[in-house]
Amino acid sequence: MANASPWRTCRLALLALVLSVAPAFAEEARTALTIYNQPREEILVQPGSGVAGLGRVVQDPSARTGWAICADPADRPGAGYLLYGYAYNQGPGVIRVTYRLKVADNTCSQAVAAVQVNIWDNDLRQDPNRMEFIRGIAFRATNTYQDFKFDIAKGEAGFVGWGVQTLGVTSLSWDGVTVEQLTRFTTGELLALVKTPERPENLTPAREPFRVHETYGLYMPLWRGRAATALLGAEYTQSTLKVHPQQTRLTGFPAAWKELYAHAVVALNNAPAKAVGVVGCLMLKQYVEDGGCVILMGDTHSLAAGQWAESALGPLLPVTLEGPRDVTLPDRPLLLEPRVETLRAFDWAAKPYTVYYHKATVRPGARVLLAAGEIPLIIEGSAGKGRIMVVLASVLGDSDPKAEGMPFWEWPDWPALMARLLCPNGNGK
Repeated sequence: MANASPWRTCRLALLALVLSVAPAFAEEARTALTIYNQPREEILVQPGSGVAGLGRVVQDPSARTGWAICADPADRPGAGYLLYGYAYNQGPGVIRVTYRLKVADNTCSQAVAAVQVNIWDNDLRQDPNRMEFIRGIAFRATNTYQDFKFDIAKGEAGFVGWGVQTLGVTSLSWDGVTVEQLTRFTTGELLALVKTPERPENLTPAREPFRVHETYGLYMPLWRGRAATALLGAEYTQSTLKVHPQQTRLTGFPAAWKELYAHAVVALNNAPAKAVGVVGCLMLKQYVEDGGCVILMGDTHSLAAGQWAESALGPLLPVTLEGPRDVTLPDRPLLLEPRVETLRAFDWAAKPYTVYYHKATVRPGARVLLAAGEIPLIIEGSAGKGRIMVVLASVLGDSDPKAEGMPFWEWPDWPALMARLLCPNGNGK
């Protein structure tokens, strides 16, 4: 192996990582769709449809809406686009684009139309562009609409672009396109297809300087992560969550190995696993095993709702999450109680409480740091040389005027408790 190329070394390392988490992927549904995905998305010609190139909107009783875009060389000679457009709601998997076309002459053996399928901003290694030429004799009859189907692979990122061109041979009509997701890639299948950064040898998470990265999810300021980091005298970096049907991503997340390993702690604040990405989750797993610390806070987009149990990080979680919507409103606010000696020094007489919490079962070997009676609220587990924590308390809800105490995020000692979670040994320096 001494002469192995860096790419081969990287591929072998990633393969080992995939195999190490393979059991977590085994039961993953191949056709599961996220809340943003739709099985099909139809774009049909309507009056006022945008027209480019040689196409023009005409009435057509045989079209699905009674309208079509037509390019007739007798009227406007030459080749060019009828229309180009986009579809946004597909997840990672095999995407099928179906074009509905008809021609006036089906005797020609040369191409009469060209259809185009692209995945814009695709994160797969393969070419995301496809152009197909349709010959006249591919049509079974004249002036009769016929479906032409083309498949293409899409990764986690990106969206579908499609286009129809006339080649100026015969009259060509188009009444719409259907974009649908045939299958969804499993995590293992996706890992084999996506682009992956090369991991340097002998890389370990740095503690000098002590640096904390936090994802900026909804309600993030209430968790007081920045204030906790300041109490440690540590450095702080941040990424911003964007949740969108086209692409859910974290802008500014440390996506390169050296950038990730420059942090002692990564706080995933109300961010779903798909925002980090399948490769990012795999890197986080290796980061923890090499000595890093990951802490997951919940609320609306994380934990079970964020599909963290199905991610590469899932086997390392110290709890078994209930889902898919695991946020629970108890009969009354839950008073926070320390379960380890290092947290007993704070002012618990102030009676900090949580209004909502996430249901989960503590896994064997994990340690409950904070609870409310029998309900675990902060749990810590270890993996390799590192540790991973899950916070089941939530900043959802408002203060309860009938309850004693205060919401934990308003508790003056909360930033200091967060600092203790981020760095159990005290000052980050």
